[in-house]
Amino acid sequence: MARNGLIKVAGFVVLLFALAGCLEVSTIVSVKPDGTGTITDRTLMSKASIGQMSALTEGGNKGQAGQMPDKAVLEKKSQEIGEGVRFVSVRPVVTKTHEGYEALYAFRDINMLQLNRNPDTGTSADSASGEQTSKKKKQYVRFILKKGSPSRLIIVLDQEKEAGLSGSPAAAKPRQNPEQLKMAAGIMKQFLKGMRVFMAVDINGSILSTNAMHRKEKRITLMDVDFDKLLGNPKQFASFAALGSDPSSVEAQKIMKKIPGIKLETQKEVDVSFQ
Repeated sequence: MARNGLIKVAGFVVLLFALAGCLEVSTIVSVKPDGTGTITDRTLMSKASIGQMSALTEGGNKGQAGQMPDKAVLEKKSQEIGEGVRFVSVRPVVTKTHEGYEALYAFRDINMLQLNRNPDTGTSADSASGEQTSKKKKQYVRFILKKGSPSRLIIVLDQEKEAGLSGSPAAAKPRQNPEQLKMAAGIMKQFLKGMRVFMAVDINGSILSTNAMHRKEKRITLMDVDFDKLLGNPKQFASFAALGSDPSSVEAQKIMKKIPGIKLETQKEVDVSFQ
């Protein structure tokens, strides 16, 4: 009996690790020329993963993993996004393969926003492989709006410094032997499979000019990373896996931008003139 319980707990821990790769996370900021707007934040998990988690939860309570988030949690998140941001509503979202929720926030001044570019999945490859590392550093997207006719929006993306450019040398990562690299690659495949992260800015007005790398009509895409596309490119994935379990965004961007279908804004500042 005790042994069965232990097996169940161990399986649950492994499943929690695997679930991180079954997430689809998207953030869309919609802004008006006066600096007001909304944020649509969507988090979905595959139905297969929800079913597996339900089977492992005590009593097999189906649907527990897909429950709607507590409104108090979303209200707290609104405060983390920026001053003057308020939680508006949340609704369930169900697709053929995934289910989850979509939260809507409203803001009075886009200049007060800061959005995390690295959504926290609650799991890390390091913890699954038994390594102890510090929490991944957050990188933010910030905004500078200069009202006028037209208005000018500058989207500022945090960037890491390239190794060797700063005054102090970067700490060298420990070298891994081929067996360790193979094991790490296998773990990363499970972690990344099915994961997708999307972030965009919708301009509520007419765009007069922009230097954005990825623009379609009124939408400026900052990030659209479907990790299955990375897994489908063995050469690029091998390079990605060789970076280790916690690669810098600069290193990862160099690899990602070579993969068809993946969009990443690599400029530090995106300038948009609109009215």
